[in-house]
Amino acid sequence: MEQPPISPRPKKLPVSAILFGILAGVVGVAAGLGLGLALGSVLASAFHVSSMEGEAGYFAVAIALIVALIVTPTSILLTLYWRGVRTIWLFIGLIAVCLSIFAITAAGFGLWYVRQPHILSLADVEPELDTDRNPMPMPGYWHTDAAENSGVRAGYVELYFRTSQRHFVLKFPGREDRIFRLQLPANPMSTRYRTWSDWKKPDFVAKAGEQPSRPSGGNEYQIRYKVDYQER
Repeated sequence: MEQPPISPRPKKLPVSAILFGILAGVVGVAAGLGLGLALGSVLASAFHVSSMEGEAGYFAVAIALIVALIVTPTSILLTLYWRGVRTIWLFIGLIAVCLSIFAITAAGFGLWYVRQPHILSLADVEPELDTDRNPMPMPGYWHTDAAENSGVRAGYVELYFRTSQRHFVLKFPGREDRIFRLQLPANPMSTRYRTWSDWKKPDFVAKAGEQPSRPSGGNEYQIRYKVDYQER
């Protein structure tokens, strides 16, 4: 009797095996952390780990990390084996999958970080208000009592003329200025304008002596504003 042909084992890592390995790694991390936290809580209670200063919590997190470090590579290896990967290729595949997961995580964190408000230095930045009525830009002023390292700088600028063509400008020495179009009517005395607006990205950017253009890079600087009316 003839034996059925034996399927040849792959001599290299199939792309599908890597993709399944990445999926298994993500599931392994989530499952490992979940199981580890549950196990850590049980062990913390069993060993009477103090809850003062978060000791029990730190203990549970440590157990969760240990369990995740065991479950994740195990799930990846089992998935690669299921996809037909054998011998030394299993360990090569494990390394490739782990590096892929790290790269994906780093890229995701980078995108998240870029979209977050950051602590920015505005020490040399001058605020001003440009309108179609002002012969010269109206200077703005920073509050000196603004909280340090808050990522937000507060200030004010006077609305002297009645016009709907108002542009708030952040002037950066030697760099592109950020120009914001204020969504205010000519007479902004309505109570609706006395509450904070939504955060607004720059409408234009421009260097000294150049025509404004639409921003093409990041929007790390944003503003929100409201109108305060004071009798004189």
